[in-house]
This record gives sequence, structure tokens and C-alpha cells, in this order.
Amino acid sequence: MTDNCYILGFCCTTMQKEPVKPVVECLVDEVAARENYRLLLFHCFEDLYYDTPSNRGAETIYEMINYDMLDVMLIMQTNEMQKELFNKIAKRCNEHNVPVIYIDEHCENAFCVNFGYGNAFGEIVEHVITEHDCKRIIHMAGTKGNDFAQTRIDSCAEVMAKHGLTLREEDIYYGDFWDVPTYDAMDKFFATGEPLPDAFVCANDSMAMAVCLKLAEKGYNVPEDVIVTGFDGMEIEKYHDPRLTTAVRDNVALAGALVELVEEIVTHPGIEPYDVVLDYSPVFSESCGCTERDVLKSGQSLTQYVRNYAYARVYEEHMNDMGNQISANPTLDNAREVLRKFSFECTRVCITDEYYRYFSEDDDNKTIEESRSGKYPEKMHLLVECINEGRQHEGESFPTSQVLPNLMDVFDGKHTLLVVPLHSQESIIGYYTCIYMSMDLCKDQMYTYTMMANQCLENVRTHEHMRFLNKKMEFMFTHDHLTKIYNRYGFYKNFKEDFAEFTDSNKDVFIVSIDLNDMKYINDNFGHHAGDEALRITANALTGAAEKGDTEIICSRFGGDEFVVAKICSGDAKEQAERYRQNFDSVLAGLNSTSGNPYTVNVSIGIYCASLSSVDTIDELIELADRLMYNDKARHKRQPRNI
Repeated sequence: MTDNCYILGFCCTTMQKEPVKPVVECLVDEVAARENYRLLLFHCFEDLYYDTPSNRGAETIYEMINYDMLDVMLIMQTNEMQKELFNKIAKRCNEHNVPVIYIDEHCENAFCVNFGYGNAFGEIVEHVITEHDCKRIIHMAGTKGNDFAQTRIDSCAEVMAKHGLTLREEDIYYGDFWDVPTYDAMDKFFATGEPLPDAFVCANDSMAMAVCLKLAEKGYNVPEDVIVTGFDGMEIEKYHDPRLTTAVRDNVALAGALVELVEEIVTHPGIEPYDVVLDYSPVFSESCGCTERDVLKSGQSLTQYVRNYAYARVYEEHMNDMGNQISANPTLDNAREVLRKFSFECTRVCITDEYYRYFSEDDDNKTIEESRSGKYPEKMHLLVECINEGRQHEGESFPTSQVLPNLMDVFDGKHTLLVVPLHSQESIIGYYTCIYMSMDLCKDQMYTYTMMANQCLENVRTHEHMRFLNKKMEFMFTHDHLTKIYNRYGFYKNFKEDFAEFTDSNKDVFIVSIDLNDMKYINDNFGHHAGDEALRITANALTGAAEKGDTEIICSRFGGDEFVVAKICSGDAKEQAERYRQNFDSVLAGLNSTSGNPYTVNVSIGIYCASLSSVDTIDELIELADRLMYNDKARHKRQPRNI
């Protein structure tokens, strides 16, 4: 319990779809009716059915769960591929003494709230036999070997047997609980050449609607020519013509049972897990002939569906505008402003510490691969905070375990907080949170917003990566690899830019030409690595001789042991050149004394000063400085070697 509130976790996927959507809606309403409950909804929009990079990135949101802050965890699995993931979450809950409630799925050491499918399915089969005198039934089953599918097969067979009928193996077709395999199954049925049965009893509504479509393609009418029944009571069924005879589950009762079970758990710590079983309710409708088609109502439903679709298209255009505004200026600051403008109320966009540091100018090793670890880092940064009261926490870093810097304040007056991953493929960007909104359109909008935010933030990171690579490549082209100062190309490029800047000014320039003495002796006696070190010492002395804040000096290695320095001066060039020479001698002496090398780095140096207005080419000045340097080298050769 935190701040006198019980914190419930809820792990699920595809909140924008059935069967998760109505369960979440009803549970949120139940939690909101109780003052001392708060719900943290950890969710990704992907169904995690396939092992793809995108799904691996999406499921990382469940790695950031802080079990120490939870009082109870609820889990809703929607396909077999999620089983390993959610069982791992349940195991971690057990390790942290957090009770687990599974919804519509049984799991060891966990409470379960399930629906009894068999009874309601049997009632539908009983209905078509006794009320509509159906003798021959084709069962469109789910996935072969699946427990839910087998329960429906067994229920159908038992009811038929009670009436002296047999469900033959050849009367069972498998549609895998969705439409595409059902179309294939219906094609196989028609290929047999057998007459229509009295009824197609389908394992869910999705398959029932697919059966109706295939029948219509063949010119058959439902229910005049054949009865079709479904199961599950899907939301989209109310737009279908004819309306299906099906079975619906009472999601309000489910939510109530969940919250009652939570209350039992928190008030009786240590209670042993047990199952709660709820029933489906059959609805006998148009597809079996129990009710007549309501054309007006069907038209109204279709109108509402089209209206919702139109709203979704408008919002998609809205999100495209967000993407275009970020693409026009793909910087982190602009992304923050645009995301803030287009976000939902009470949205917080949190990015990983790795993503945030990626935009640091101090980072010389930027790589997109950093965030592909499959886990959230220990620290997050609050990039965007959209609340009425202001943005008092925006820009803060905080431990990932907190979810937000001010989690309980966010809950103030609200009861459910949605936590959704932001990722590009399996590369983690962060997550965003917002207060759960129950409107159907909002769920579609959240999905669209999430996909666009993922794309935009990854584009910003990619743009920064390209900017960094271009900067690195430019450095490689303009700098000497060994000494890290400018190479010959970099020298000319920078001097040309400085020259263009001061063309109209009455400026002076000085050129320094430097050549190492006794380089061959150092290489021959101490190795080429010693020669390389001598070159680095010389380059460090050249850059170290610049006065503090003097960024206009261009230091370069022209090649071999030749160095050139240039500066366009404000003021007396001769005075600045002499000061530079003195600084260079001092810095070089200091480097020699602390290097620990068995040799001393000596150089020959020539300095030439001229008026910028009299300069035709920089090469002329370098040649004049070279002459002075060679004069200095000649004097050095007449002196005994001091190494």
C-alpha cells in the first residue's frame, strides 16, 4: 500500500481490440468506484504473436515493472505465444510476494477468474437442435489442439449425442479463430460437394462472419438456407448483417469479480489461490431466425461505424502533421515542443538515459546499438510533460523504478495510468504514460500516436547519428590521424574560411613553419613508435602555445615531420607571433621534461609576418616561412646533437 492506496498492476496487450478492450474498460470503471485503488496498466499495442524485432522491443515494457510497489498483479493473456512472457511475470510476482490474478487463463500459484465456455456453447447447440430442428451440424472449430477449441468441440458433441446425433470427424473444420483460415476451411467444405448442413456452429464470431461471407459468395442466405452461430459477442458483430446468434460474456460482472477478489486478497494476506468461474450468456438473434432483421438499426450502426472511421482518418492526418513538423527540424528540442503540442492531456513522454545522452556533444562513441539490450536502464528522463498545472518536472532524470518522478501526484483525482513502450524495432526509446481514456476513438488515437511517436523519435535519433557520423567523417578528412591537429587539407580549408571572413579588413597574418630535428636518429635508435610520440609532443606544444581563448590559430601537420601554423591577427602580428614562439618554447620544454623519454624533441622554426591585404596566396607565405625554418635548421646542424 502506498499513500493509503492499493496499487494494482495489469499486464495485457492489444487494448485497442477485443477481448481486452471491454475488460479494461469495465475494470477501470470498477477501480474508479473505489477510492483506495490505483491501477498501473502496462500495455503494448502489438499482440506479440510472432518473434519479430518489433515485438521484442514492445515486450520490454514489462521488464520495467517495479514489483515492490504493487499489491496485486492482474494478467490477461490473449494467445499462446504470450504464455512464456506472462508466466515469467507471474514468477517474478511470486518472488516479490505479489499475488497474481489471471484473467481467462489458468496458472499455477495464481488466482484465476475464468469463463465457463462449455455451458453457454452447449446452450447454443441445444437451441439450434430443439428450436430449429437442426439434424446435421458442421462445427467450425478454432485451432487444432487448443484447449479452448477442444472445449467447444466436446460441448457440441455432447449435446448432439444427447439428441441421438453424431458430430463426425469430417464435420469438424478448423478456422484457427480468425477469418482467413476460415475462408480456406469453407473452400474445402464446398470442394467436397456435400449439401449444406442445417447449421454451421462456429467457435467464435470472427469465424461465423467469415462463414456468412463465403455463403453469400455462393448465393446462399442466412438463416433462410442455413443457420450460422458464433460465440464471444465481438463488438464488430453489431455491424454485421444478419446479427449473429452468439454468446456474450458479462464484462461488468468480470470486472466486479476481479475487484472483489482483489479485496479478498489484500484483506486476507496469505490466502491460498483459487478459481472463480463465470458464465457466458447466449443471445439468440437473426442468424438463426429467432429475431427479424432490423434494417433501420443496422443502418444506424453502420453510420456510426463509418463516422468513427472518418474520425480516425482525420486523426491520422493530425498525426502525419506531427511527423512532418518533427521531420522538418529533427532535433530533440523541437521533438519535445511538437510532442507536447500533439500529446493527450496528462501525457508524460519518458526517454531512456542512453537515448538522452545520445544528444550530448561530449559523447564521442554514439551508437544506435546501445539501447538494444532488451531491458530498460536504471535511469529515465522526462522529455515531455503535458499537464494543466505546468511542466515542473520536465527535463528531470529519475529512477525507472518510480515510473514517473511524481507517480502518486499523477494519480491525484485519477485512478488508472497507462504505460506504453516507445521503441523502434527492438531498440528501446522509452515509454509514455497517460490517464486512461475510455472512449473507443481514444484507443485508436493512442495507437496511432504511439506508432508516430516511435517513428519520429527514432528519426530524430537517426538524424543525430548521421550528424555525428558526418562530423566524424569531416574530422577524419581534415585532421591528422596521429596528432589530431589539422592535416594539409584541413589547414587550407580553415585558412580559406578565415581569409574570406577578413578580406575587407586591414589585418595581418603570421605563418609558422616547423620541422623536427633529428627525426631519423629518433626512429633509428628508439623505434618508429618513439618517432610518433615525438610528432605528438610537437603537435601538443603547437596547440598548447595558443593563448587562452584564442581559437583563431590553425595548427596543422603538413606531412612527415613538417608542421605549419597560421593566424590572422587583430593587432600587431609580429608581437603576437613572438609571444606564440615564446609560449611554444616553454610548452615544448615542459613536455620534454615530463615525458620520461630517452630523447629530447627539438625543432627548427621559421615565422613570417605580412599584411593580409598584400597576400595573394597562402603558399607564398608558407614558402617564406619555410626559408626561415631552413635557415634555423642549418644552424641546428652546425651544433652538437643534444639528445
